[in-house]
Amino acid sequence: MKLMMKALPLAISVALVSTAHADEATDKKIAQLEQQVKSLQKQQTASLADKFNFNGFISVGYQSADNSAGYNGATTSADFEQDSKLGFQGTFNISNQTQAVLQLMMRGDNDWEVEAEWAYISHRFDNGLQARAGKLRVPLFMYSDYLDVGYAQPFARPPGEVYDQVPFSSYTGGDLSYDVEFEDSTLTMQAFGGQSDVETDTVELDLSNVLGANISWTDLTWTLRGVYGQTQLDGSLLDDGNAILPVNDETATFTGVGGSYDNGSFIAIAEWTQMEIDGLLADNESGYITLGYRINQFTPYVTAAYLKTTDEAERALPPLFPLALALNEERTAYSVGVRWDAIDNVALKFDVTHATDFGDTHGGLDNNPYDLLTGTFKYDSTTVYSVKVDAVF
Repeated sequence: MKLMMKALPLAISVALVSTAHADEATDKKIAQLEQQVKSLQKQQTASLADKFNFNGFISVGYQSADNSAGYNGATTSADFEQDSKLGFQGTFNISNQTQAVLQLMMRGDNDWEVEAEWAYISHRFDNGLQARAGKLRVPLFMYSDYLDVGYAQPFARPPGEVYDQVPFSSYTGGDLSYDVEFEDSTLTMQAFGGQSDVETDTVELDLSNVLGANISWTDLTWTLRGVYGQTQLDGSLLDDGNAILPVNDETATFTGVGGSYDNGSFIAIAEWTQMEIDGLLADNESGYITLGYRINQFTPYVTAAYLKTTDEAERALPPLFPLALALNEERTAYSVGVRWDAIDNVALKFDVTHATDFGDTHGGLDNNPYDLLTGTFKYDSTTVYSVKVDAVF
């Protein structure tokens, strides 16, 4: 018994030492596992960062006019919303050939509501063909892909005589594009199709069977481009929320050509478009030319643009007089401005645009009423003054 009593403390000590070693081994193993988990998390985070690209753009604009005719929405009051917008774009690289792209836009003239301008999946096949599907920008103009990115444009805003004539900028559907690489230039061919809709205070339209194709060539100095598109229209024109002209399965076609020259100093850009619509809706023709010259960080520019309807005879009969007043348009606009690339990724722009030559029309301006007593419209010209800051990040 005495021997057992003497051996008991020794056994307890051995057990405690063994337990201590076991706990130490367990703690070491747990620490190793935690380190492995952290390493895996770091690798996953790095991999995700490699797959995801994020960028954005912002424009803050001020404008006012010498009257309230409404060119670009301008009046005699200071306006900081019409040309102000904020956009975020994220690109997730699903694989080396497949991407998912989302662009969210907030516009001052739309109460800063968030809307998805782009939301699509893109895949480039081994033969070089690229396919995209989802919500896409309708590729009708030279600046369609950068329509909201003011920093990518030399002027304060794309000329409304051309760019405001198509009432929608995005569609849901898909496109196919293919690049042909030459020694010093690239030829790009694109076909697109889908559907869209337009809902404003003056029009409600469903656009089905949106189809088109464009082709462009560039050697990074010269760029030439041509586009054709068509769609079926259903809906109506509105006046105070009431339908005044039904639109039933009418075909609309769009044709455009454009070109630019940029040798690093001298800039020249021109576009011409024509839109034809069956029925009583207005056909129109429009175009512009912009010339600019870079002097260090400054780029002064001038723009001349025009717009006119080409089917006034279809609305010339007396019963259609109110419709002629609403749809006939004619306008010439002249802009003088300067872009100052103040710092990296930030440009400050000053612009003065004078719109005139309305003929016997309202000039395409919403706030230009017709006076029955005098038989004339209230305004025959307007001048808009703009200051704008464009940035990318």
